[in-house]
Amino acid sequence: MSPEQQETAQQPSASDMALRDEPVGRLFWRYALPTVSAMLVTGIYGAIDGIFVGQVIGADGMAGVMLGYAIGGIVYAIGAGIGMGAAALVAIALGRGDVASARRLVGASLTMCILAAVLLIFPGLSLANSLLYWLGASERATQLAADYLLWYFLLGFFPIIAMAFSALMRNDGHPRQVTLYMVIGGLLNILLDYLLIVVVPLELHGASIATMLSQLVTGGLCLLHFFGRNTRLRISWDTLRLRWKDCRDIMRTGLSSFLMYLYLSVVLTMHNKALLWVGQTIHVAAYGILSYIESFFYLVFEGVALAIQPITSFNFGAGKWERVKQARNYAFLAAFVPGVIGLVLLFIWPDIAIRAFIADDPEVIRYTRDATYLYFWVLPAQGLLLVGAIYFQSIKMANEAAMLVGGKLVLVGIALVILAKYFGVDGVWVTLPLVSWCLVVWMWVIMRRADARREGAV
Repeated sequence: MSPEQQETAQQPSASDMALRDEPVGRLFWRYALPTVSAMLVTGIYGAIDGIFVGQVIGADGMAGVMLGYAIGGIVYAIGAGIGMGAAALVAIALGRGDVASARRLVGASLTMCILAAVLLIFPGLSLANSLLYWLGASERATQLAADYLLWYFLLGFFPIIAMAFSALMRNDGHPRQVTLYMVIGGLLNILLDYLLIVVVPLELHGASIATMLSQLVTGGLCLLHFFGRNTRLRISWDTLRLRWKDCRDIMRTGLSSFLMYLYLSVVLTMHNKALLWVGQTIHVAAYGILSYIESFFYLVFEGVALAIQPITSFNFGAGKWERVKQARNYAFLAAFVPGVIGLVLLFIWPDIAIRAFIADDPEVIRYTRDATYLYFWVLPAQGLLLVGAIYFQSIKMANEAAMLVGGKLVLVGIALVILAKYFGVDGVWVTLPLVSWCLVVWMWVIMRRADARREGAV
């Protein structure tokens, strides 16, 4: 950058001034509405993906997606860890007025994404089949899952970039553009699902390729933003060089986001294994339908949580603690209310959601309906925990964020073994709700203590 460009870059932008001075309620909704919209788009095209699989391939296809995604989800975990870790640090740096450090972190993120994608290919392809056979599903479901995973690891760079640079672009003050790019990717995913599952019957090969190509479009558009002239965080050759301190800080800050997405993969795997231990493949298909429904709400919660991250990180860096707390409280309310509404609607009309995914298998529908009443107590707690983890991460309470997510992983694993052994399939369904509500109580205690310490120090 020329000296004139460097001087301009160091000046507070309109986005910086809004984050610092605009009323928190208005600011929250300005970030939340496009971010939640983007996540809803993701949820819709994910649900349509499931509809294509369930209606065209059937119960084995649903089981195959569940088995495959549980392993392939590692690519999203890596992208989230790098992207959210860097995004929080970039926002804090901008809050301090340190644009040079922010640019360096963005460049380091791209290099880390490239290295991670390359290093993941061989172990992913070599270990995937062993993990699938360990789970013990039917031969047909296992083969479909292997087909699905092949493209996740060969083309894993695309979702890693999409996850990382959508977060960074949102932090650069462009949440609406991120939403647009996700809509474009989502529409492409639906078109490709139709072409590669229905027109050309590639089964889960087609579903996986459709997902990866849609991630290429979304991620590529977000990445191009950082090579253009409309950002202070422009990537150049000098910013791509890795520095140990930057890598360490990104990984440490992003650990909770990595664990959050890894948690999804590991918990899916543990549930699949537990269901196959005390049940059968049809229960995995039912769990697949529950997970598609849950993911729609989860993405709303994630949109709310991601919306506060630029606000809380920037104001934390700027030393404006009251604004940090106000944004956090708005997010908790905005996540809790949809969770309660979703819970009520699913309890009253479960078949409407279930039959969207599979209409002609009465046994799967019955198992899924029974599971609905035991499982979906988790929804309001999921929203609170997701906001809490992102909030802790955004204000450099990385240990608390990691403990919240990592503790959930450990507790779910222990509870699954105990409850499945003594209560069978019903024990599997109630595990996540019980653990999640216990962690909500723990999170609230930790947060109150942290607030008291900070207010006492002021």
